[in-house]
Amino acid sequence: MGELLTKFCVPTTFEDRFLDELDKLNRKYRESNVCVYEVYGSFKTIFGTGRASTILPKVDEERFARHVEQTHSYGIEFAFALNPVCMNLVEYTDWGRKSLDDLLTKLSSIKVDTLIIAIPYLIEYVAKNYPEFKINASSICYIDSLERALMYERLGAHRLTLNEDINRCFRLLKVIRKEVKADLEVIANNGGLLKCPFKTYHDAINAHVSQYVVEDKVGFTYLPYPFMRCTLERLCNHKEIIRAPWFRPEDIKYYKEIGIDYIKIAGRGLPAKVLLKLIESYLSGRYDGDIYALIDNSYLHFSRNMFDPSAEPLPPLKISIDNRSLDGWYEHFVKNDPPCLTGCIGCDYCDRVAKKVVKTDPELEKKYIERIREMINKLVSQKPPIKLKEKEGGGFILETEDPPVCFGEYQICSTI
Repeated sequence: MGELLTKFCVPTTFEDRFLDELDKLNRKYRESNVCVYEVYGSFKTIFGTGRASTILPKVDEERFARHVEQTHSYGIEFAFALNPVCMNLVEYTDWGRKSLDDLLTKLSSIKVDTLIIAIPYLIEYVAKNYPEFKINASSICYIDSLERALMYERLGAHRLTLNEDINRCFRLLKVIRKEVKADLEVIANNGGLLKCPFKTYHDAINAHVSQYVVEDKVGFTYLPYPFMRCTLERLCNHKEIIRAPWFRPEDIKYYKEIGIDYIKIAGRGLPAKVLLKLIESYLSGRYDGDIYALIDNSYLHFSRNMFDPSAEPLPPLKISIDNRSLDGWYEHFVKNDPPCLTGCIGCDYCDRVAKKVVKTDPELEKKYIERIREMINKLVSQKPPIKLKEKEGGGFILETEDPPVCFGEYQICSTI
């Protein structure tokens, strides 16, 4: 029996040339038993998705249908991200149910293969009424225990994207793999806080922002309060950079050994060039250079003060980790099963690793920390610096008293 194929699920930019490049990568790494098996994305609907629409690729239904057809022509499957944590209860209204059925019928006619869903009710509804779809329970389902995994499987999910927080809990992963028949997927490159206290709120913001037409003149829909707090914690304490639930291309082997079926690459909204470099690094199973540049550089968004356009932009901050300095580091998690979910009491492994491998400019980093704290202080004041107003004709506009330099279409995400 040959080595099992490792399937990658990656975001699409909805560009034809992006699929051409994915096909080249699949041909290049065919002998390595890895492939881009599926791409995922969505077009804007009233139901929303798991990411703020202000940074996602703009695509209409006609272009979406063509892209799905082209994806299939390369032997790659397509997953539609229908994974907001909240739909404003429209799924229980007559007009909302009709809109939902119209959308699902349309996606079926386009031949979308899989739906990525976060709401348990919607998983069960689709499983019962639209059996032509495979269902992937989103990471936003917070599947971090055997009980949750079994429940989502019973509801009708064919694949479970496990919560990133258990990426390094190999004893738990093995138990889930043994007891669950559904395919299992882990996300490789989440650089956010482990057990992030702000994630639930952030997911709710993303859901609601993706459901409305929001003209964001500030950038706040992509860089809201939870994002600021998460970034601040990582800059203030580099241990959090190492504790974050990402893993290197070289560490995929540990997941293959225990029977994980899919490796998901996050990055909806990233430019094609950056995304392709990220994807190839994981397909190849090795990366030489600054691994943290692949995982996260979102702190660069805060070179500008979005609430004060007159403030001088800070020079670009660079936080780096030489990937070779981490060789062998993951065996600690694989062999020792440290108490990552219960807390770091009695364990200083990530702290010790961070002090050895994380490199940055301390003085410039302090300025970024001060800037983020200043923005948070303004947000929690009794007169916040942003205003969300309804637009004539529908939708919303988000602005400050004085529009920042990057007003209009949201542009700051190009720094990623």
